Amino acid sequence: MWRFLRLLIALILAFFLTMLIGGVLIVGALTSGIAIKASSSDKSKAISKEGWLYLPLSGELREYEKDFKPSFSGMEIVFGSPTDRPPTMEELRLTLERAATSDKVKGIILHLGALSAQPAQIQQIGRWLVAYKQAAKKPIYAYADYFSELTYYLASYADTIVMYPRSGASLEWNGLVSQSIFYKRFLEKWGIKPRLFRTGAYKSAAESFTDEQYSESNRIQLTALLEDVWSTLVDTVAQRRRVAIDSLRRWTESRIFLSADEAYAAGLVDALTPWPVWVKQFIPEGKDEPAFVGVKQILDEKPKKSSENKIAILYAEGTIGPEEDISAERLVPVINKLAREDAVKAVVLRVNSPGGAVLDSDKIAEALRSLKSKKPLIVSMSGVAASGGYYISALADKIVSESTTITGSIGVIGLLFDFRELLEKRIELRTDRVIVGGRYADFMNPLREVTPEENARLQAEIDQIYEEFLGLVREGRRYPSRDAVHAIAQGRVWSGIDAKQIGLVDTLGGIETAIALAAQAASLKDYEVQSYPEPSSFIERLLRQFQKAEGWWAKISRQPYLPDAIQLYWEELRIR
Repeated sequence: MWRFLRLLIALILAFFLTMLIGGVLIVGALTSGIAIKASSSDKSKAISKEGWLYLPLSGELREYEKDFKPSFSGMEIVFGSPTDRPPTMEELRLTLERAATSDKVKGIILHLGALSAQPAQIQQIGRWLVAYKQAAKKPIYAYADYFSELTYYLASYADTIVMYPRSGASLEWNGLVSQSIFYKRFLEKWGIKPRLFRTGAYKSAAESFTDEQYSESNRIQLTALLEDVWSTLVDTVAQRRRVAIDSLRRWTESRIFLSADEAYAAGLVDALTPWPVWVKQFIPEGKDEPAFVGVKQILDEKPKKSSENKIAILYAEGTIGPEEDISAERLVPVINKLAREDAVKAVVLRVNSPGGAVLDSDKIAEALRSLKSKKPLIVSMSGVAASGGYYISALADKIVSESTTITGSIGVIGLLFDFRELLEKRIELRTDRVIVGGRYADFMNPLREVTPEENARLQAEIDQIYEEFLGLVREGRRYPSRDAVHAIAQGRVWSGIDAKQIGLVDTLGGIETAIALAAQAASLKDYEVQSYPEPSSFIERLLRQFQKAEGWWAKISRQPYLPDAIQLYWEELRIR
C-alpha cells in the first residue's frame, strides 16, 4: 500500500516539476515581450526623463530585493496588464537621496493604495521625506482613494493630501487591534495534541495551538506595544497636520472612519478630486501624459564613484532557518566576505525578522562576532527584530531602532504534535514499530505520546538554549548579570521606546543613524554605501528552488512509510 502511495506521490511531483520547467521556458520566451509591453502600456504612470517623482506604494513593502524577479504575473501573461511591486525600502532610500539633488525632479507624488508595511518602516520613509524636503525645497503630494491609519500616517509627511471625493472614499481612523485565531478546540476535536516546550511567561508564539485566548502576560505585552504605536501615529499626525490630539483620540470613540467630506472638514485632507482630474496639472503643455519620473529612471543614473572606502549594508529580512529567507548557508559566506574585504570599513546589519531556527541564528551570530573583531558592526532594526532577529543583533557595537520597532522576545519555544488519536480513533489507521538500539530510537515520534523522561529531556534542551541566549545578550549588551537579562527577557517583546529604556537598544533612529554611527566608529569622512547580499539571477534562484524540492523528496523517499514524512516535518520545525 505504501509503495503504491509513494509511487503516486512521485508521479504527481514529476508532473508538477514538468509543468514548472515548461512554465519557465514559456516565461523565458515571453519575459522580454512583457517587459517591453510593461514599459509602454501603463498610461497612468507614463515615465518622462524629468518631471515629478512618482512613488506608487501598495502591496507588500520589503526591505531589499536580493533575488531578481521578472515583472510578470498570470494576469499579465494573459491580458498584458503589468503589475508592479512597490519599491523596496532600499530603493526608496537611494531614490529619495538622489532626487534631493536632482534638477530633473520637480517634487514627489505618493500614490497610496493597500500598503502592507510595518509602522517602523513608515517612520523611516517619513524621515527620508523630511530630509528630501529640507534639501530640495520642493513639494510633496499624497493621493489615495482610501486611507488606512497606516497610509494616512505616511501621507501626513506630505505638504498636500488629496483624496477621491465620492462614495467609497474614506479615512479609516478607529484604532489598532491585534487578533489571532486559536486552534485548541479544533485540534481537540480531531484528536491532535500539541506539546509545548518554552522558557518565559511571555513567549507566546504557540498560544494559538495550546490556548483558547491570549494569556494574560501576552495581553499585557500586546497592549503595551499597540499603545506605543498608536501614540506615535496620533502624535505625528497631530504635529504634521496641526490637528488637536484630543480630536484624533476622540474620533475613535464615535466613528469607524471619516468620509471624504468629513476628512476634508476636519483638516485631514486638503483637496477632494478624482485622480484623472487632479493629475492633469502634471501634464506639460502640448503633451498627453503627466511628466512622471519613475524609481527606475532615478536608480539607472549611477552616481560617480566618490570613495574607495565602503560601508556595507547587510540585509537580513524574513524568517531564519535552513529553508527560509535568512539561512546561515547563504548569509554566513556574505558576512565572511565582508570581514575579509579591505575596502569595507564598517558594516550595518539591517534586521527585519521575527526569528526562527536556533541553529541558523547561532551560526549567523558567530560569523558576526568574528566580523566585529575586525571592523565596526552596527545594527539597524526595521519593523521587527525579535527572538532570532534579536539573537543575531545582540553582539553589535551599537543597536539602532525605531520607536515602533518590535524587538526583544528573548526566549525559546518548541512545539510537537501528537497525531496518534487522529490516526487510530478518527480515521481508523493503526501503527506499530520495532525498536533496536535503545528506547529513545523513535524520540519525538508524533504517533505516540511523549513520555515524562522525554518531556524532561526536551525541556532541558529548551532551557539550555535559553541560557545561551541570555549569555549572548549579556555579553553583547554588557548587562551586569544573567539575572539582569532574565528580568527583561522571558520571551517578552518590547517597542523600541521601551527597549531603549531597558538597554536592549542604544539609539532611536533609522538606517541613516546607523550609517552615521558606522562612519564614526570607522573614523570615515568620505565613503560609499553598498548593499548586500548582491542580487542573484533568476536562474540561480530557480536552481535553489529545484534543489530545495529535490532535498525534500530525497528525505521523504527515504522514509519506510508515509507518516514518517509528517514526523520529519515537525522535527525540523521544533525550535522557534
